[in-house]
This record gives sequence, C-alpha cells and structure tokens, in this order.
Amino acid sequence: MRILVTGATGFVGRWLIRELEAAGHEAVAAPGSAVLDITDADAVASLLADTRPDAVAHLAGVSHGPDATRDPEHALAVNLGGTERLIAALASTDRPIPLLVAGSSEVYGRPRPEDLPLTEAAPTLTDQPYGRSKLAQERVAVAAADRHGLAIVVARSFNHTGPGQRAEFVAPALARRVLAARAAGTHEVPVGNLDVRRDLGDVRDVARAYRLLLEGLADGALGSTRVVNVATGRAVAIRDVLSILCRLAGLEGQPVVDPALVRPDDPPEIVGDASRLRALTGWVPSIDLERTLADLLASIGSA
Repeated sequence: MRILVTGATGFVGRWLIRELEAAGHEAVAAPGSAVLDITDADAVASLLADTRPDAVAHLAGVSHGPDATRDPEHALAVNLGGTERLIAALASTDRPIPLLVAGSSEVYGRPRPEDLPLTEAAPTLTDQPYGRSKLAQERVAVAAADRHGLAIVVARSFNHTGPGQRAEFVAPALARRVLAARAAGTHEVPVGNLDVRRDLGDVRDVARAYRLLLEGLADGALGSTRVVNVATGRAVAIRDVLSILCRLAGLEGQPVVDPALVRPDDPPEIVGDASRLRALTGWVPSIDLERTLADLLASIGSA
C-alpha cells in the first residue's frame, strides 16, 4: 500500500515510516508543520490530491500534555481542527481511503481503581487540555466513520518511549539525568513522582500496532471497530524505570525529589487492556522494558 503519514517528522512518525517500509509498503511522509498547516483545508486537500494514498496514518498534532496546558486553544485547533480538515478531504475523494487516527490514553483521565486495566469501554474522565483535545479528535473521527461509512480507527496509545523521544517526557528525562549524574561523578538524580505506575511500552511496538491496524482497515478485518487500545497491559513504577536506567548506566543512583518536577495531580496508576487489538491483529508487545531503556540510553549517550 501507499500510505501517507502526517506527523512523519515526529517521534512515532519516524518509527512508523521505518515499520511500513520494512513491511513492504510505500510510506509517504507528509511535510512537517513548518511547511504544512494541517488545519488548512486547501493544503490538506492538495496533499491528498498530490500523493493519492491508499491509506492515511494521522499522527500530526500537539502530542505533549504541558504544551497543551500552555496553549489549550492551539492544541484543540490542531488536534481537532486538523483531524476535521483531513476527514473532510478524505470524504471528498473519488475512492475510499482508510484512516488511522493516533489517539491517546489521556482521554481516560484519572481512572478509578475499579476500572483498571482500562478497556475501550472505560469512562473517558479527562479534565486536562491535552486529553480534552484528543477526546474531541476521536469523537469527530468516530462520528465521521458512523455517518459516512468511512474506514476509520482511533488508536488509543498508552505511554511509550524509545530512541528519539523528546527530552521532556519522563523516560528520556530520567535517562538524561542519570547520564548527567554519572558524568558529574555524583549519585544524586533529581526526580518527581517515583511511585506512580504507568503502562510504558516501546515506540517500535506502537509503530507495529499502527501498521497492523492500517492493514486491517484496508482489508476489512477490523469490521465496525472504531477505537482500539495500544497498551502493554502491565504497569511499571517510575521508581523501577529509574532503577533500571541506573543499573544499565552503571550508576548507584540516589533519587532526590525536586519539587519542581512533582505533579500533584498525577494519577497513581494507569494500565491498559489491549485484548481488542490482540484479537483483531494478533499484536502483542515484543520489546521488553529493559531493551527499550537500554536503547534509549544508548541513543542519548551517542547524541
């Protein structure tokens, strides 16, 4: 298939391009935000006309919670508005073009303990700008699929990391502090909330899930499925992530809480149920956390 990827210059987008090409697809990278305004209807329509894809993976958008908190209107305009423009352009083409929308587990908000692990039927309790923008995005996608019969699936991805992730995210931030402590000859590593537990996967597994979902959309294997979790099904404490990073780096780390890094509203635990994804595609995570963190450390150390 010829698959257009928006957000191709981003963290997951770069890995998805590699995954698609390795599987024999023709991956077409949409221009980055400096060139393509995903909220510009004419620009999006021209992109589809020029590339004529067989399917689209829509990853472009505001993808970091603090960015959305700083500018909620921009996050909504890009995450919701960009998706609306893309769906409108797809609906006006002369042939059906399947669409995968990269959603987020942030739509679940602060989950109730009794709802864990989170299935796709769990309440969407988000009250934060980023989560609200992603929930609005997926609702317009699901509505379009139901109303116009478009082949659309929203992938609610849980936390994932790996080489190339922005330094502001928790795993690369910890990795950089561990390497900085080792270089400085100190054992102290500044940290925030260490006891929260997260479903933390590998970006390469996420890219493989997206590829399988795109293939399922194209051949009709997903049926009427609209929303699919992409999750490992296991929760890991951030304390354990730090411990693994220190061991891999050869550092006897001593965590020191920095109040500036503590998020008082952090949910104590978030873990997803990917049974639906497994049933539809056979996907299971294949990269363990230790390898993910080792590769992350190596990529930062060699940068």
